[in-house]
Amino acid sequence: MSGSFEVTRLERPAYPRKVLFALELIDPITLTRVSQGVAVVAEGLRGKPIVSSSGLFVWLKEGDASVQRVSIDPRALPYDKLEIQKAELTLSPVKPPLTTIELRPRLDYAFSSGITGVRGRLIEDRSEPPRPVRDATVGLFWLDEDGAWQRSPAESRTSADGDFVSILRLTSNGAPLLDAQGAVTLGLRARRDGVSERRSADVKVPQGRVADPSTLTALVFAWDELQL
Repeated sequence: MSGSFEVTRLERPAYPRKVLFALELIDPITLTRVSQGVAVVAEGLRGKPIVSSSGLFVWLKEGDASVQRVSIDPRALPYDKLEIQKAELTLSPVKPPLTTIELRPRLDYAFSSGITGVRGRLIEDRSEPPRPVRDATVGLFWLDEDGAWQRSPAESRTSADGDFVSILRLTSNGAPLLDAQGAVTLGLRARRDGVSERRSADVKVPQGRVADPSTLTALVFAWDELQL
């Protein structure tokens, strides 16, 4: 038995999904999106994020509910935990309501060959025993081939022991000035508790390697020696 049936095409979904905001998490070294193995929670919202096919975390509007902050727990992945405050988020009706967050490498991040950076320690002063500077934001600055200082945008934070890892990220049109041994000239920049950023004296590290205090004692920095 056969027959014909009338089909009604819905021009719009019966329950249109309205996006409140989306979050993009970026690996600080490879600059690729991270969407697996990380727990992301928006406080103030009941719903969990939807992970899009492109790797974005997407939250839908929930009536009058408002996000207060977003917590990022990397679990076993080699990144620091992060909290993103509401004021740092791009929310609807801005289009696109997308916030991009660069994750911060943890001390156990496995760097591939060719990455220039330092594993260091930040202490209060040179007294014994050393007192660590905890939870400071650190990054690098470097000398380019024209003799100008450049700021590397990658940042990380010091651990409870004052330890940190930070990488050198070059500009698209710049190259570091290398000495006769192929070393890069760079320094540490650090800030904490709302204090203005301070800088260390120059340090030379091998290009394409992540140096550490076991081979370069200059990578133990004292806060009271840093300059404004």
